[in-house]
Amino acid sequence: MGYGEWESPITLDVVTPKEGTEIATAEIDRVTGKLFWRSKKPSGQYVVCTGDSASSATEWTPEGYSVQTRVHEYGGGDYFAHNNILYFINKEDQCIYKQGTPKEEPKLVTEKFGNAEVRYAEGHINTFTNMIICVREDHRNLKQGEECTNTIVAINLENGEQSVLVEGANFDKSVDTYDNQIIFTSWNHPNMPWDDTQLNVGELVLKDNVPSVINLKTVHTGSSHLQGRFINKEQYLYLCDKTDFWNVWKSTDDKEPWFKSENEPGYPFGWYFGHPGYDIADGRGIVIGATSRDGSRNLLLVDIDNPQTILKDIGNLVREKGYNFGTFSNVLCHGDYVYALGLDDPANPLTLLRVSLADNSVFIYNEEILDDEVKICISYPEPIEFPTTDENMKAYGYFYKPKNPRFTESGDEKPPLLMKVHGGPTGSTTRNLDMKIQYFTSRGFAVFDIDYRGSTGYGRAFRRALYHKWGVVDQEDCISAADYLVKEGKVDGNRLAISGGSAGGYTTMAMMVFQKRFHAGVSYYGISDLLNLTKDTHKFESNYPTKVLGKLPEEEKIYEERSPFYHADQLKPPSAIGFFQGADDPVCPPPQSLKLFEAAVKQGVATFYVEYEGEAHGFKKAENIQRCVSNEIYFYSKIFGFKLFDETPCLPDIVNL
Repeated sequence: MGYGEWESPITLDVVTPKEGTEIATAEIDRVTGKLFWRSKKPSGQYVVCTGDSASSATEWTPEGYSVQTRVHEYGGGDYFAHNNILYFINKEDQCIYKQGTPKEEPKLVTEKFGNAEVRYAEGHINTFTNMIICVREDHRNLKQGEECTNTIVAINLENGEQSVLVEGANFDKSVDTYDNQIIFTSWNHPNMPWDDTQLNVGELVLKDNVPSVINLKTVHTGSSHLQGRFINKEQYLYLCDKTDFWNVWKSTDDKEPWFKSENEPGYPFGWYFGHPGYDIADGRGIVIGATSRDGSRNLLLVDIDNPQTILKDIGNLVREKGYNFGTFSNVLCHGDYVYALGLDDPANPLTLLRVSLADNSVFIYNEEILDDEVKICISYPEPIEFPTTDENMKAYGYFYKPKNPRFTESGDEKPPLLMKVHGGPTGSTTRNLDMKIQYFTSRGFAVFDIDYRGSTGYGRAFRRALYHKWGVVDQEDCISAADYLVKEGKVDGNRLAISGGSAGGYTTMAMMVFQKRFHAGVSYYGISDLLNLTKDTHKFESNYPTKVLGKLPEEEKIYEERSPFYHADQLKPPSAIGFFQGADDPVCPPPQSLKLFEAAVKQGVATFYVEYEGEAHGFKKAENIQRCVSNEIYFYSKIFGFKLFDETPCLPDIVNL
């Protein structure tokens, strides 16, 4: 059998995780030390759980609720616990609810406002006020052309009354308090949180049980400042990238990082609320998770008074216990314990672990063991650096070769390539196990997951290489990567496919319209019209293009020049392109995909369009994810002329084939 035609044990049921095995985030009750985690069910519902393992976990979230905030539309910081009470944001109405036990019906904490018009994120209980302190995003009473309002508020636990503590900036996040001290990050258009943000501190006061903030001041600006955390009332830590990489800094020294490294602690903290890259182990030190360029991390306990002293290499400790963890994120500390989400092997799903700083014991909460016949088909990521059009800067990615012990290479034949392009565009790929990739590699595809210039994780200079160059360097690097892999003899240069979501969907569309290097592409909720993106998209990203494209209206020509839709006449056979879209997507609305689909039909290009009701930006339902994977490989089989071993359920309606 040729590449693409292999029979694989990685079926569609294997592509999406089994119920209870996928842990998205974790949180600690800072009073009791109880661990909570959020897991996604095949239906797309997010539930909060507790227990000794994921397989025997107790679910707190009843049917009819899903723990998911829509602040910034990307969410994060969806729940927290304090003194055995769970607080969470419900997806449907975006209200805060509370529960005292798993069997207790959730009780409203905040008033319902219209159609989820008021949203909350990143809450915690402040002990000075005994109130919830959180970010609020208010969509009420918006007139045409206005934006929603982001503030930091205090919510009275007795009556639900809300007091605005901080207002004025376009955005706020990374809120922390210590007694009557408050620290947070803010920024304004056109910046994004990885551009130029302000770190602010202030003092909470109460008058007639109504809180407010006094002595508010900006203490750091001019770089990206995130995840401020108090050590005590006088000192705090924060992340800052003014030395190129995000490092941990301390309030007592603004000249040099408190802990300097070229390994960044904690992606994707820029996009989402929460996801801590470090935490404070009371009385012991600071635990830092750091990312290296090969996609691995270490987990270190650092002396709080002497950061050059590594008190414990927790990552090595875990590996010595027989767990081959190289990746750690979502770092939490309480008492003697350190918690983190980790990856012990690219053949295993993301795992929640606990490490004791007292006796060095390691406990795993969700160890999912893949079937042997599946595991032997897992293709491991090979880190690759390749040259770009800038001789002073390389780009990166992970190469997954075809792997299936039942089949061998077909003589001189080389495998087809699927180039995967991440979103953002200032996003990043990871080494985490992705069974969608394995679905392709176990059937004979090679996959390259690219980090083009502009991706996060390689320092500020690399990230800012995308400034004013989106639609240029991302395409150049996709071509350079494909050429490199062909030259190295790893893939067939006549069977090149490309696929991506959101900004990756834009790059996919642009490659098919402007470049002729790839033969087929599939866009997931992508962008075809950059001009309309600034009008259609949500507040968080409404000015994002200013940095990566240019200022409007002065640079309107650039937007048009780089928009696939305005040049759809260049999309011609034998090129082929397909589209997947969420009907409820507020970030990249359906017209962004429909416009180019309709143009492809008119141009006689092989194409299809599939839209999912009830899905937004990033598909959640297992059945839809499975259909996308099977439809995508079916599309390539028709374009590249190979016969799939599997039958494809719910065939896409391919036009002009």
